[in-house]
Amino acid sequence: MVKENSPKFDSPPKTQTVVGGIERVINTCGMSRILCLGKMNSAHVAALLLHGVEAVGLSEPHAGAQDDHEKLPEESFSVPTTELPFQDGEFHTILVTDYLEHVPAENIGHALAEIRRVTRRYVWLQVTTSQGEQDPPFLTVQNRAWWERVCFQAGFRKHPAYYSINSYESLNYDGPIISILLERISDFAESKYPLSALEEERSLHMDMLRDTGTRSDAHVGRYHFASKYIRAGDVVLDAACGLGYGTYTLRGLTAGSSFRGIDGSPSAIAYANTCFGQDSSVAFSEGFLPDCLVDIPDNSVDVVVCFETLEHVERPEDLLKEFHRILRPSGRIISSVPHDWSDETGEDPNPYHFHVYDIQKFSSQLEKHFDVEHLFGQTADRVKLANGKCEWVPRQRLLREIPLDQDYSNVESEWLLGVAAKSPISGLNVPYVERSYTPEECLAGGNALAFARDYENPWLVRSMVTIGSRTSNGRLREKWAKETLAISASHSPDAGAALCVLAYLAVGREIDLDADVNDAINRYIDYPASTNPNVLRWRVSLAYVQALLALSRGDRDDAKRLFRWILRANAASFSVTLLTKPAQAGYLLGLMEAADGNMPAAHRTWQRTVAELQAALAEYFSTAALPPPAFVLRETSTVMLFCGRMLVAERHSASLHVAPAAFFSDTVSDYLSEIERLTSLVLDHERRRLEGPQENTQLSELRKYVLALEQSRNDQKIQMEELRQYIKDLEESRATLLQQLAVIQPPKET
Repeated sequence: MVKENSPKFDSPPKTQTVVGGIERVINTCGMSRILCLGKMNSAHVAALLLHGVEAVGLSEPHAGAQDDHEKLPEESFSVPTTELPFQDGEFHTILVTDYLEHVPAENIGHALAEIRRVTRRYVWLQVTTSQGEQDPPFLTVQNRAWWERVCFQAGFRKHPAYYSINSYESLNYDGPIISILLERISDFAESKYPLSALEEERSLHMDMLRDTGTRSDAHVGRYHFASKYIRAGDVVLDAACGLGYGTYTLRGLTAGSSFRGIDGSPSAIAYANTCFGQDSSVAFSEGFLPDCLVDIPDNSVDVVVCFETLEHVERPEDLLKEFHRILRPSGRIISSVPHDWSDETGEDPNPYHFHVYDIQKFSSQLEKHFDVEHLFGQTADRVKLANGKCEWVPRQRLLREIPLDQDYSNVESEWLLGVAAKSPISGLNVPYVERSYTPEECLAGGNALAFARDYENPWLVRSMVTIGSRTSNGRLREKWAKETLAISASHSPDAGAALCVLAYLAVGREIDLDADVNDAINRYIDYPASTNPNVLRWRVSLAYVQALLALSRGDRDDAKRLFRWILRANAASFSVTLLTKPAQAGYLLGLMEAADGNMPAAHRTWQRTVAELQAALAEYFSTAALPPPAFVLRETSTVMLFCGRMLVAERHSASLHVAPAAFFSDTVSDYLSEIERLTSLVLDHERRRLEGPQENTQLSELRKYVLALEQSRNDQKIQMEELRQYIKDLEESRATLLQQLAVIQPPKET
């Protein structure tokens, strides 16, 4: 609905598309009904419709319009200053771009109230923070903190995925266009706990989803960090949850099955239950640590999150001992403490802090009960210099890993974050509980998911074997693998898994295999057929990794022998998921034969391998009684990808020697090669980042330069879109003028 006093947009329009793309809006806000507000509403609606989303753009009523939802060209768009022509809660999400900047600052509160009224859940707000060459000029130009404050005052809080679209360190350098991802607070919670009520107790408690600035970013950012360690089906405990915003954030970002927050403050728990306790998978209860954990059974929790707590507890070692008791084998604790907040006396001036932590004290307390996976340093806006003089200096947001084997004396950060695991070796006599897969998926997955049936210690799979679940700390995987070998039967699946872990660490040059381990691998491969299906899994996997190791030392004949062994091993009798190994082996073996000039052998290898793989897949999918789990489909898609590589390689094999670039361009033209390329770039970037200094002026300037380049690229895209729209407008105006001239001018005499 458009009023006479609504500001209009002149042509050519100044438009802005969604930074990051429509896909990010869908990935964070879902596919339920979306309203698009702003100059680009028609373009955004069109993009959403193509993704299968029910979307509506606000447009000005005109003669012949069927209803207020009919879409018009962007040039007719104007900003309503009174009310939106929609029912309360009519939309699940509202996408707001190039909209509120055209509202006078004194009317922003009312505009946000209208947006809140018509949304049920989310708002993706994109605003401009600089005037630039805008003509006419924007009516409201403010920074991120200002926009966030007015949004919180209007009854919104940060969306749990706020830090997915605004990474922690990127908030140091806001560009001319920023995104603020919001969630509507319920009317009941807003009336019971207005923002003014939180301000009264912010020295003790604050809902950081309703606060702005570096401290808020640091606190919520820690939960975003922790979410990466929560696996599907995990039971999560947020110990000392405060007002519950972190527990809620974890729920919104992960596929955990249940989330429990505990805190000693009755008022904090009351707030948490009112504002975040509506989801049946989230529960909050009152209690003081560690005594309140007595009702939690042994080995029943998968992840404990405990931020800014150990320093508040008189006996933190007792608390960590309780966390160890309730965690399942391979369960994780993610914890944080202030990093040396002591004053000149050596004591922490905060009266609620019983302890001063440095890295040595923090890591040693964790190591008494857990295996430390990673340490990180986090900074919000200041650090204490590592010069022993108790000097604090300003420092921007920073989150960096601290290598476990480095000299800690020069580390400067505000907080320390630790990720530690309960050793899976402790699970030898603990009944295994499968939480990542449903009983139906386990049945459909067959041997590939028969951990409890086939392993002496099934907990090894979650922490040491399964990619995405296991620890990313190679030294820890090595430690657990060697401990497993020491206590497992030599030809058990447990021993096979442990040997495979060590072998792949050797492929990655993280360790060197000693002669005893190498001999154990060869004996395992040569072990006669076993009644335990998972033994075959590890025999095939070990043969493949041994072939890779043979290639790395230049023993091509041994690699070929092992590849041929894999092709004869009947991997499909274990599971179609194991067919990835003969698929890769057949592809590499054929390439080696072709490189040696034996084209007939290469063709036979590729043809036979593809035929056998296709037959095995056809049999599986034609006889499967239950829908396969998602991982089965992903593994079999990889098998088909290598089948495609082999068929293309056979067809173009003649060009391998005369035009190798053309051969590999045709053969390896698939998504897997692109994933490998991007992974290599990411790993290289991470290596260079860790090798460089934590922070210096040169690094800071480089970040600014990279962000400026990225913003320039976005600006060029926006300008190109503006130019396309302007040309479209000119063409439409020309067509209209020609029609008018045809009416005004009499026809020429013939």
